[in-house]
Amino acid sequence: MQVAVYGAGAIGSLVGARLHEAGVNVELIGRQAQVDAIRASGLLIKGLEESRTVHLPGAVRLEGTPDIILLTVKSQDVQDACREIARLGSDPTVVTMQNGVRSDREAAEILGRDRVVGCVLNISATYLEPGVVEQNTRGLFQIGAPFPESAGRVDAVLALLGPVVKTELVPDIARARWTKLMANLNNAIMAITGLPIGKALRHHGLARLSIATIREGVRTAQLGGFGLDRSRRARTFRLMSTLPMSLSYLMFGKRLAGNFPPDSTYGPSTLQSLKRGSSSELDYLNGEIVTLGERIGRPTPYNTGLLEQGRAVFATGQHQSPDELLRHFKF
Repeated sequence: MQVAVYGAGAIGSLVGARLHEAGVNVELIGRQAQVDAIRASGLLIKGLEESRTVHLPGAVRLEGTPDIILLTVKSQDVQDACREIARLGSDPTVVTMQNGVRSDREAAEILGRDRVVGCVLNISATYLEPGVVEQNTRGLFQIGAPFPESAGRVDAVLALLGPVVKTELVPDIARARWTKLMANLNNAIMAITGLPIGKALRHHGLARLSIATIREGVRTAQLGGFGLDRSRRARTFRLMSTLPMSLSYLMFGKRLAGNFPPDSTYGPSTLQSLKRGSSSELDYLNGEIVTLGERIGRPTPYNTGLLEQGRAVFATGQHQSPDELLRHFKF
């Protein structure tokens, strides 16, 4: 089996390295600086227990006839990447591994519904510099068929990823994506302030903003006909959205930062993109709630505010202090 990891950022590089170590014939497809660093010195993986250097193939262009393509580009780059995959003229299984909820549909529109398998990534990693990535949390990958036509391809993906990362088959990948989206709505807060998760979500005002944003996201998704899955995290989000705001903050405010200590330097993928000068995925995160709210006639002031301020920060490169950001919202 030949595997290509299309998008050698933090997650793509980490998964590619693990597959290579497991004996899989895998190639990373990434930007020139990343590929040059890997070819010259290997890929340095800073893991939870140890660091190691992995020497594996890398290229800047997708070629050949891979059997499975792990699509790890950002949400905003899915369509361009799928056009490149279509150029191959072969029939690989394409595993969509993006934040947001659109990637399965966008990939299928270009490649066909029978070729797309969905994967929700529950893992945190950081692209530190070309040739160096860091794993920040343990991982869980949720795999499922977004369309009935692709159900026959799921087993091969499970067999590929299962030995290298904790993986589970989910009956409804769309619900898993909507659940993950609720967590990713907070990405904008870190991107706007420039603060790592451990510090930002321990700030009293930013924690309240986070909870208000998630509550609004859950309620909008439910009213729009999109439910969350049955995971523990989804139950937390649903409870957060039904309790009074004051009680939600009392119950969940101190849990938002998760296992990231106050001195952790980890920032989510949106902040990492900003630091690298890449484009923003916020239209696929908070923008999803804003668009759905407009469609069903429901105001979304928290997600709209974060989307607007996030766009401004990506345009100017100027972060806002917590107080400056909070002035745009009423609780």
